[in-house]
Amino acid sequence: MTLPTRIKHVVVLMFENRSFDHMCGWFGRGDGLGPGTFNLEDPVTPGSPAVPATRDAAYVGDLTIEPGHALLDVNEQLFASVVEPDPPIATNSGFVWNYTRQAGNSPAGARRVMRAFDPGSLPVLSTLAREFVLCDRWFASVPGPTWPNRFFTHAGTSGGFADNQFRDYQFQTIYHRLDREHHDWAIYFHDFPHAYTLASLRTPKFAPHFPFAKQFFLDLKHGRLPAYSFIEPRYFDFLRWKANDLHPPHDVRLGEHLVADIYEALRKSSAWDSSLLIVLFDEHGGLYDHVPPPATINPDGKDSISPPFRFHRLGPRVPAVVISPWVQQGVVDSTVFDHTSVIATVRELFDLGGPLTDRDGAAATLTHLLQGTARSGTPTALERPPEPTADAFHADGTKAAMTAEHVAADLAIGAASSAPLTEFQRSLVETAHSLQAFQPRRAGIVSRARLVDNEHEGAVYVRELAARLFER
Repeated sequence: MTLPTRIKHVVVLMFENRSFDHMCGWFGRGDGLGPGTFNLEDPVTPGSPAVPATRDAAYVGDLTIEPGHALLDVNEQLFASVVEPDPPIATNSGFVWNYTRQAGNSPAGARRVMRAFDPGSLPVLSTLAREFVLCDRWFASVPGPTWPNRFFTHAGTSGGFADNQFRDYQFQTIYHRLDREHHDWAIYFHDFPHAYTLASLRTPKFAPHFPFAKQFFLDLKHGRLPAYSFIEPRYFDFLRWKANDLHPPHDVRLGEHLVADIYEALRKSSAWDSSLLIVLFDEHGGLYDHVPPPATINPDGKDSISPPFRFHRLGPRVPAVVISPWVQQGVVDSTVFDHTSVIATVRELFDLGGPLTDRDGAAATLTHLLQGTARSGTPTALERPPEPTADAFHADGTKAAMTAEHVAADLAIGAASSAPLTEFQRSLVETAHSLQAFQPRRAGIVSRARLVDNEHEGAVYVRELAARLFER
């Protein structure tokens, strides 16, 4: 049986801002953490106190001060210097030092960047890593923030930009290839699809390919799963609908529930026997990882001017689990991957032609993990974190419904989040501002007049725009 007929559905769930060591370092499998792993409080001062990697990360509360993950922050984390050395040999020695330097932090608070999860705290991710394939050399495509890394997943490039800013991004994407070859695809989202920042996807033709996340489960139920599905989590806390993107400081338990929801629905569907699910993170979010990222190739000859970067090296490792009945149980794969490996794999599986860029042209694919026969006996249900509120929310569809009555009830008891916006959330709010130009004039004026001061207001703002754009 050939690869294209064996795998008919690829599903990618991409979370936010957690490193491999932070989530998977204590799984006891692959290149993880040990008792001798540490950072110095000040890597350039001899005798500086050592801060060990620990296994006591909390679901919430550790990272109320957001770790740095802009490119210059990552330089400090990897090289203990804002300026990239020549040659760029990473020591991964500056994570604590960089976190100390974030506004409002202290040396004592900066130690939290070395905290990692005990496997028992992550029953969903750790079970899937044992049952399927854990990749311990999957690196972010860029040693920087969310936007360029997500662009590399969709297009194999960020067009020479290494920041989180809205621009006229006209890249050709894997979705254009799928469309050209008449394969269906969807970008499922919860509150706002970051992929919609790509101008090349903002066309009337592609608008039906952006359904809300609930449609993923309906498509599975009715046998309509596309050939390629990309799932974006909820990026904002909106009343009872809490963010499940895992971006600090959001509750990690809710990300665990999202993984379990997607896996269990896929496992029980008719699509399971022909599916490949990839659970992935866009970048490390400033959290400690001990493996120096390797060199790579520039995708298209374009360099970033500010911040200066030649796209010649990968970012820190991120968690990645490959899930399918066609992969062996309990494998740790140490192939060097980056996010363009998703593009290269989809191109190979669906015979979509040559590479989009030099980066995905050189990327390793996942197809070597596929074996000749499908496994039976893969788990149909996963143990979830012991969090009653989240359990009840996920188990009760009527409670989870986003209705006017539920919104009014939550507002009446003051359930709205007053947390400040994260840097990524601010970038999505600014995107919504920019996209108002595409809306009817009156709607645009009203929306731009609204002040967005906290997470709840940001959630309302971007979701109202998404409703106007995509609800059908």
